[in-house]
Order: sequence, then structure tokens, then C-alpha cells
Amino acid sequence: MSIGVNAATVKALPAAVRSVPRHVAVIMDGNRRWARTRGLEPVDGHREGAVRLGEVCEWAAEAGVDTLTLWVLSTDNLKRPAGELAGLLPLIGETIERLAARGCWPVKPIGDFSVLPGHLRASMERARAVSRTAPGMTVNIAIAYDGRREIAHAMRQILLTGVAPPADGDPVDDWQLLIAQHLYTRDQPDPDLIIRTSGEQRLSGFLLWQAAVSEYYFCEAPWPAFTRDDFRSALDSYASRHRRYGH
Repeated sequence: MSIGVNAATVKALPAAVRSVPRHVAVIMDGNRRWARTRGLEPVDGHREGAVRLGEVCEWAAEAGVDTLTLWVLSTDNLKRPAGELAGLLPLIGETIERLAARGCWPVKPIGDFSVLPGHLRASMERARAVSRTAPGMTVNIAIAYDGRREIAHAMRQILLTGVAPPADGDPVDDWQLLIAQHLYTRDQPDPDLIIRTSGEQRLSGFLLWQAAVSEYYFCEAPWPAFTRDDFRSALDSYASRHRRYGH
């Protein structure tokens, strides 16, 4: 499959015959490892990883992806040394604001923002506001994200609002729909393909609800070394599979 496939043609295809995933999610792993092998500081790896973030958005849009989710920062990452966070958190804010300012895609930060410093929350809100009417692919930026927290947050919102599924439907299906409507990714398709870089083969709490029937692709390259060819290989692998949706 070519990365240069016409996006309009791809989106016009029925879902059953589309070889391009509608929603691609990426666990951007390996910034610190990449820096360490080069004798650099962790923040240098994060800076190079920020460059890849913008490039992957371009590659995904060119391929005809509708939604791209990039896991930039987990809640566990906030336990890292203060010196590393002092360089990383402002970099994240600058990166998402630059991405939004391009006007190509609506940028939607997702996560538990209550645990973030005010300057980063402000950057995320500016990015969301500036890009709200952008015409292209939706770009979710997962910051202070944890899948269990997301599900707990959804259940808490349901309890606080007192909403409930209709009494005359299938209770299991209706509850699943209700929970999905209270997730950070509500009104978006679940990820068809999840890519993890740096050779690790685990989810680490990423999109736990949404990833129930996703396809996975594990790439050896650390995130700062992730290339267009690596992304093409992930899409090619997805296109070659026969999805059985859990069966």
C-alpha cells in the first residue's frame, strides 16, 4: 500500500473493504533510550520525539487516516525526576501549540488534566481553541493519560449526572454504549491499529476500553528514530490482516 494514496478515495470506500485504518493510535516509546545510546540528556530525546510527532501527523493524513491518537505523556511519567519534567512539560505545550497553529487538523488533548501544571493546561486549551475548526484528520494528544483513570472518570460522570440506559433495551449493550459516550474519545471510532515503538510489546494502560478489538503493530525503532518507512510497514501489516474482531 502506498503512503501517497488519495485520501478522498480511501474515505469513500466502505469500511469493510478499506485497507487504511480509520483510527491509528501510537504509543510513542523510547525517547530516553534513544538519547541514552547517544550519550545525550533525556530532554534531547524528547525534543527529537517532538519532531516525529508532527511528521507522523503528516504521514497519517496523507494515507487517509481519519483519527490519530498520540500518547505523549502518561500519569506515571509525571513521577520522573523533577529536572527531566522541567524540560519535558514546557516542550509538550510548545509542541501541541505549534501543531495546532498549522491549521491542518483539529487538535484534541485528552487525559486527566487536573494533575498537570497550569501552564500546560493553558497550552492545551489554546491548541484546542485555535484548531477547533480545522478541516482535517482529528489528532488526539493523550497527556497525563491512563486507561483505567479514563474508565473511572466515565463511570463517575455517569453517576454524577444520573443518566441511565433505556429500560427496554439490552442492558449490557446499552451500558457499554453509555460508557463509551463518556470516554475522552466519545463520538470517535475505536482504534483500528495501535502502534508501539521501541520494541516493547504491551499496552501499558493505553486506550483499554477502546482497544478491545484493535490490531497491534510493534516496531523495534525508538520513537525519535521512527521513519516514514516504519509507518508504511505498520499500515502494510494492517492491510494484510483479516480482522476477526475478537473471534
